Amino acid sequence: MGIALTDDHRELAEVARAFLTSQKARWAARSLLDAAEESRPPFWQNLVELGWLGLHVDEEHGGSGFGLPELVVVVEELGRAVAPGPFVPTVIASAVVAKDGSAEQKSRLLPGLIDGTVTAGIGLDGRVRLEGGVADGDAGIVLGAGLAELLLIAAGEDVLLLERGRAGVSVDVPNNFDPTRRSGRVRLDNVSVSADDVLTGARASALARARTLLAAEAVGGATDCVEAAVDYAKVRQQFGRTIATFQAVKHHCANMLVAAESGVAAVWDASRAASEDEDQFQLAAAVAATLAFPAYARNAELNIQVHGGIGFTWEHDAHLHLRRALVIAALFGGDGPARDVFERTAAGGNRENSLDLPPEAEELRTRIHADAAEIAALDEEAQRDKLIETGYVMPHWPKPWGRAADAVEQLVIEEEFRAAGIKRPDYSITGWVILTLIQHGTDWQIERFVEKALRQEEIWCQLFSEPEAGSDAASVKTRATRVDGGWKINGQKVWTSGAQYCARGLATVRTDPEAPKHAGITTVIIDMKGPGVEVRPLRQITGGSEFNEVFFNDVFVPDEDVVGAPNSGWTVARATLGNERVSIGGSGSFYEALAPTLVQLAQQSDRLGGAPVRIGSFLADDHALRLLNLRRAARSVEGAGPGPEGNITKLKLAEHMVDGAAIWAALAGPEVALMDGPGAIVGRLAMGARGMAIAGGTSEVTRNQIAERILGMPRDPLIN
Repeated sequence: MGIALTDDHRELAEVARAFLTSQKARWAARSLLDAAEESRPPFWQNLVELGWLGLHVDEEHGGSGFGLPELVVVVEELGRAVAPGPFVPTVIASAVVAKDGSAEQKSRLLPGLIDGTVTAGIGLDGRVRLEGGVADGDAGIVLGAGLAELLLIAAGEDVLLLERGRAGVSVDVPNNFDPTRRSGRVRLDNVSVSADDVLTGARASALARARTLLAAEAVGGATDCVEAAVDYAKVRQQFGRTIATFQAVKHHCANMLVAAESGVAAVWDASRAASEDEDQFQLAAAVAATLAFPAYARNAELNIQVHGGIGFTWEHDAHLHLRRALVIAALFGGDGPARDVFERTAAGGNRENSLDLPPEAEELRTRIHADAAEIAALDEEAQRDKLIETGYVMPHWPKPWGRAADAVEQLVIEEEFRAAGIKRPDYSITGWVILTLIQHGTDWQIERFVEKALRQEEIWCQLFSEPEAGSDAASVKTRATRVDGGWKINGQKVWTSGAQYCARGLATVRTDPEAPKHAGITTVIIDMKGPGVEVRPLRQITGGSEFNEVFFNDVFVPDEDVVGAPNSGWTVARATLGNERVSIGGSGSFYEALAPTLVQLAQQSDRLGGAPVRIGSFLADDHALRLLNLRRAARSVEGAGPGPEGNITKLKLAEHMVDGAAIWAALAGPEVALMDGPGAIVGRLAMGARGMAIAGGTSEVTRNQIAERILGMPRDPLIN
């Protein structure tokens, strides 16, 4: 967990965390809770000497010459520690000056901001007027005003750079809800301003940088809240067992992780966008703020909830996070970020996927580009033949069926084939089953089934779920009895997608009823058109029949159709993709078209109300799903090992579809009641979306998996 993915960034994060721990940053924050006045933290000069105030500033101005990607790694660690002091508003100021300042402004202001002699406060939501060289009006509440010597104040679309002591500038710092970094009310009364004090048209740019850096601080705090809640839950006992075994507590912690990781992905992307494209950066920063600020506040609340009474005491650190989270949200959150996401998207704004690939990618690209051009010139049938022949059809599969492509090669193939307009077949469940056969099947099984499946001459289904073995897939009751030359199968499967169209299926059956639940299971190949196999489509609440009941009545399966050794079927059923598929693109599924549809409908609707904010939040989650997938790909490229994105994406997507359907229904209004107009598709979507939270394991089970497999929380001891 954390923003850092590369070796350098992870090392920087570790150094920052070790520094803040050794300097007792959390204790320094606590010491300010009852202090009459704020002072710079005792470790300020040591922090300055590390050069972190200038990480993102060019070397010619005394900085380190890196960028926001490095700076957000440090700020995230400050957020974990709830570190006090003016670091974050000061680096926001220097980032704004470095981006939009003139040469004179940079040379005058950046050295002091970098060497720690000048600290800053940020106020971008006031009502200041700038006319004829005079600034006048209420600058609002300025973050960090308590220690600020330089104030960055919005005046319309401009930003003013004003010394605290300038005539006409008044700063009032009363008691603060977050006394570890004190804000104050700032007013300008006929303040004389020259061109050297103005960053013309820089408010949007400044707001984006403030959102990104404060969101980095927020995800650091949100992640620390997850870890604190989990650690406490593992040791706190109630009713004779740790509360970490209670499903309700697990679900709180899983939800906290999903929120934190969504924010982490968005901050990571926003920091990268800053050096790529300003318009994309401002959209990405709004996405990061939309996700990170509420995640921090909610996680801080749930951390207290998990701690119970002790979390509600002054002596416990939990309220430090809640104070920081509520202040950040109050000053830079609310509806503003989500509304900006909606408005920027509606105006045509978009954020393109991108990954930095290593140098060897270009060597691969030359060959793959030529191959793609050759394949693109063929007709559809010949294209498929060539894709199968060359292994490009499933490049992550082992040879000779795939190319055994690593993450870098897979991504280059994806980019070049997309550019050439080549669409590879979508095998869906068939692909999962066939790869399992390749990994665990016999040579004869591979010879009989793999090529037919690749040519889509045979479609496969997965026969795992049963009436008593849904999310608990190992509770298999379907019996396989040994007979001469094979096995006789009796039992029932259910929720089997596409079974009515399939030639074959991969089924789990119980071959040893005396063995423990996860033992005694065997995986077999079922001829779906064979004697004794009965497929009954189940009508869904939408009226369609995408899944089925399947009954086995004395179905004979020969020994040659057993996959793996008898009684080792659970291992086969859980077979992971030996060569992980890596993609920076989408799945092509319906949900990807939902976001632009909602934006278009909102632009045409007279029932808007609060829809722009709600749709903006939906769009932010849409970006989060894309970015979680992108970070997963980036981990593969970096060799950083697996992350939490897979299970998180599954849970998030289910809730995302339900939310999107509800928004569409709200925009459609009364038309949803009728099936002969625009409401027809909306009603079916609203009903069908619920299935996303059930299919492939319910969202409740997914939360348990996140809690147990990612957060290390124990299973319920009452469950066998």
